[in-house]
Amino acid sequence: MDTKRLKGAGLIPCQDPAAAVKELEWLAQHRNDGVVTAMLPNNVYGINLGDRRFDPIYEPAEAAGIPLSVHPQTGHDGQYGVWGVMGAGSERLEKYSYVHMTAFSFEPMIAMMHMIGEGVFDRYPKLKVAYVEGACGWLPFWSQRLDEHFEKLRPQWNLCERWPSEVIKGGQIALTCEPEEDILPYVLDSMGQHLVMYASDYPHWDCEFPASVKMLTGIKGLREEQKLAVLGRNAVDWFGLTPDELPDRSVYFGAEAPAGG
Repeated sequence: MDTKRLKGAGLIPCQDPAAAVKELEWLAQHRNDGVVTAMLPNNVYGINLGDRRFDPIYEPAEAAGIPLSVHPQTGHDGQYGVWGVMGAGSERLEKYSYVHMTAFSFEPMIAMMHMIGEGVFDRYPKLKVAYVEGACGWLPFWSQRLDEHFEKLRPQWNLCERWPSEVIKGGQIALTCEPEEDILPYVLDSMGQHLVMYASDYPHWDCEFPASVKMLTGIKGLREEQKLAVLGRNAVDWFGLTPDELPDRSVYFGAEAPAGG
C-alpha cells in the first residue's frame, strides 16, 4: 500500500473499552505505517458516546494524539446495552432510504450533542473527534440549538464547561461534507473554514465517484481558499501530516503542487 496516498483508520471495539485501549496502543505504534485515526460507531449498542464508560478510550487517544472518527450506521438490531446496531429512525421507518437519511445525519448530531453535553471535550481538552460521512449542512443550526439549550436548561448541562458553539469551533471537532452540499460556503463562513474536510465516500452506492471533486469545486460561492482548505489543508492539519507523509500530486492541487495545498 502506498501510505502517502492511502491512510489507515483502525476500527476499535468500543463495547470492550479495555480491548479498545490495546487497539489504540497498536495504532499509535503503527503511525509510521500510515494509520492516522481510530474509528468509532455513533453509539455502542445504543449507549451514547458521552457515557463515562468510554472515558478509558478517550484518555489514551488524547495522550497519544490520535484523532477519533465517529462514523454513522443504520439499523436497529439487538438489545440496548447488550448487542446490536442502532440508528435514529430505524424502529419507526420501514424503507432503507428513510433510515439512511435519518441515521446518517441524526446519529452524528446526537453523538456530538452527547459528547459535548456530558463534558467529554472539557475532561479531555486535547481530544479531537471528527464526525464523518454525515454531511455538514446541519452544523450551524445544531450549534445554535445546542447553545440555546445550554443557556435555558443550564442545570442539565452541568458537565459542560463552555458554550457548545465554543467547543465546536475550538479545534477539537471536525466534520466531512458531501460534494453536493450547496450550503457548504455558509457553513464555512459561519462556523469556521477549518472545520470541514472532503470525503469521497468511495465506493459506496451514494458516492459521486468519479465526479465528486469536480462537483465540490463547482459549488457556487465557494472561494478558492475554501476549496484548498476542504480538499486538503484541513485534513493535513487535523491528522498532523508532515510533508514527507503526503503524495507529491493530487486530483485538485495538480502534479507540481503539494497535496496539502
